[in-house]
Amino acid sequence: QTVTSAPAAGYRVRITTATLNVRKDHSASSAVTTTVKRGEVYTIVDEYNNGGTMWGRLKSGAGWIALRYTEKV
Repeated sequence: QTVTSAPAAGYRVRITTATLNVRKDHSASSAVTTTVKRGEVYTIVDEYNNGGTMWGRLKSGAGWIALRYTEKV
């Protein structure tokens, strides 16, 4: 599997769960670098499908989030 770049400038998502861990890598077992909160909006620049879970890389470089807990805006 490879990381696929999101559309040109990326796309924006809103967090839909109370608190979401931002991970160092695109895996639930990866270290948590920070957290994001419901209602916050972030830009996704890359996507990765890890066993059916879609992960998105934050433009800020903070890490990866599970896209199932977001909605596109």
